[in-house]
Amino acid sequence: MMPTTGNPLVSDPALLLARQSLYRFLALSLADPRTGSWAALDALRDSPLLSVAAALIRETPSAQRVTFGPGERSLDALDPKNVLSRLPASESELNAEYEGTFGLLVTSACTPYEMDYISEKFTFQRSHALADIAGFYRAFGFAVSSRHPERPDHVVLELEFMSLLIGLQSRALTDALRPGRERESVCHQAQARFLGDHLAWWTPALARLLWRESPGGYFAAVAEFLSAFIPAERGILEVDAPQMTAEPKPSAIERPEACEGCALG
Repeated sequence: MMPTTGNPLVSDPALLLARQSLYRFLALSLADPRTGSWAALDALRDSPLLSVAAALIRETPSAQRVTFGPGERSLDALDPKNVLSRLPASESELNAEYEGTFGLLVTSACTPYEMDYISEKFTFQRSHALADIAGFYRAFGFAVSSRHPERPDHVVLELEFMSLLIGLQSRALTDALRPGRERESVCHQAQARFLGDHLAWWTPALARLLWRESPGGYFAAVAEFLSAFIPAERGILEVDAPQMTAEPKPSAIERPEACEGCALG
């Protein structure tokens, strides 16, 4: 899905910063607590940055004019305070809720991997999509941490990659020369394509599963935020709603084969 680049708000520095902040926030919110995410989230409880960023997104006309796809929510749910108010009181409590939601070993019940939402009958489609993600990462210099190795289609990595693309676009904006403008366009188009081909079609389904596995809990609040942010991003980047007759459901995947593409460095 190729974007239309005529929307001037896409290049607004304040909007870029707001979008990048919310992608980082979501990635942190869904990260394994063993990576130290609780302390970083706890430090955000009294920070006004996220609330300002969310307010700017909610006030953006293109984010408001969206036809919702399956599982997506309105901008009313884009409230970081709702997420942080439900953050468990300690790292150990967050870890317990994380394990209760995703399991000690990730299963198909509530999986954070995109490929698990493609039917196991379509092995070629899974391989192609995984290779496409890895190709995006290599093209923009995005490498998976060797300290916390993960499959490239994990939701946290996909969210962090979008944050990286927005950061690269922001940097290109400060370059007054023609190459800077070209880099800005490349980064913008990459965001629209990655969102449309990857994040947008499956994360609302993940959000529904999070809501089911953590009713009234922290991850239910994260799910609300995620399912409101994705359609807002589609509106801003002019990406159509996924063409699906029903919300995707996860199915089994053979981890060892799928993980062959994890070395992205």
